[in-house]
Amino acid sequence: MKSSTGILVVVIWVLVLVGCGQIKHPELPHDAIVFEMGEYTDKEDDDAMYGTIAYEGRTYMPYGTIGKTLREKDIDVCIGYFVQDGKKDTDRRIFTLVDDTEHNYLMDCYVASDVMKQPMFWRAIDTKGKEIDTPEFIDSLEYSYWK
Repeated sequence: MKSSTGILVVVIWVLVLVGCGQIKHPELPHDAIVFEMGEYTDKEDDDAMYGTIAYEGRTYMPYGTIGKTLREKDIDVCIGYFVQDGKKDTDRRIFTLVDDTEHNYLMDCYVASDVMKQPMFWRAIDTKGKEIDTPEFIDSLEYSYWK
């Protein structure tokens, strides 16, 4: 009996891993934006430092990760990739979200693996203290900046 339970657990685990990797991300466009990491120092929080990215004149800081299931239809378009320390990483891409037409959030996801890495969501800093619509699949990581 223990043997069949163990096999069942392994089969379920494999199905979960395969299912997580099935999201097909939009392709990198030919005019992709190159995102370089910047820094923001929060003077109100003992000079806490945060990484930043910029898009369409707005600055974004880390906000959260997946809280509920992210579906392929939730991802709008790929807008670019990261360059860090002068090295291109075209597998770490930035996406807009279908239900966020104001682009208050951007999704950062590494797409080069058979199993999708957990995406990170960036939030525009000009939304701090404002009531904005947050897609249901985004879960705040409770960074002190956003409190």
